[in-house]
Amino acid sequence: MEENEGKNMTGEARKGRSSTGLMLLVVLLLLTNAYTLYRLSERSEQVEKQGQELGSLSEEKENVTTMLETMLAQYDTLETENVQIKAEMEAQQEKITDLLDQVKRGKGDIYKLRKEAETLRKIMKGYVATIDSLNQVNLALTAENIGLTQQLGEVSGQKDALESKAQDLEGRIAQGSVLHTTAISAGALFVRNNGKQVETDRARKAEMIKCCFTLGENKVTSAGDKVFFMRIISPDGKVLPAGSGDDRFRFQGVEGEFSAKREVNYQNQPVDVCIFWNASNEMRTGQYIVEIYESEALVSSSTFDLK
Repeated sequence: MEENEGKNMTGEARKGRSSTGLMLLVVLLLLTNAYTLYRLSERSEQVEKQGQELGSLSEEKENVTTMLETMLAQYDTLETENVQIKAEMEAQQEKITDLLDQVKRGKGDIYKLRKEAETLRKIMKGYVATIDSLNQVNLALTAENIGLTQQLGEVSGQKDALESKAQDLEGRIAQGSVLHTTAISAGALFVRNNGKQVETDRARKAEMIKCCFTLGENKVTSAGDKVFFMRIISPDGKVLPAGSGDDRFRFQGVEGEFSAKREVNYQNQPVDVCIFWNASNEMRTGQYIVEIYESEALVSSSTFDLK
């Protein structure tokens, strides 16, 4: 009898150990399943996020492609007899074609490529304005020449009318002597510790303003040293002051302030010019207007925004 009781106790002990092991196995399986479900959920979120990023990049790539293709089409519609402007536009078209190829092949950061595309679009708008201005001047001069030819064939009794026409023509020649730009760009910069200048659209980082432009060929105006005045109009409508106290000049028949100036030796040929203005305080957010004057006349203007 004692032997049977010992056997029963041994069986119960084994049964208890088996139940405990089974419970541990169940708990382990539950923990394993819970961890697996967590990892699957985390992976699903990563895949969804990556999908959204790829969709955004694809949309940005399509927008930049459309912008560049539209610019190429617009360049095809621009016509001018000016050899220098033609050469410059062909060079810009090559840049656009190269950038379009980079975008289609996915070379480089798409957002950086978009910024380059926007810069090329600003340059193209400058050509559109320049060609339109030249065409208007040519039309006016052609009409004037026709009028003068007709008047020269008339009797001497029309002397007063001819003198009046001659004076008007002199005024047009004076207008023709005003310098013009074929391209202009302006923006804010900050300087890194290594001295490198970096473009920025952040007002709090801006340390200076840089305006660069290309003076076109002009055979009418006299060659020599030319003084260019830069006026920077801030979002609150005020002209940013020059570093020195002497910051006033005459332009378009009035006297006002300028922000910076530079003397350039102009020999009637295209030349690149850059003018800088250093900020003394933190700059405002909003749109800035940059105007360039020479001989009291407006040469060109541009705008940029700071956030």
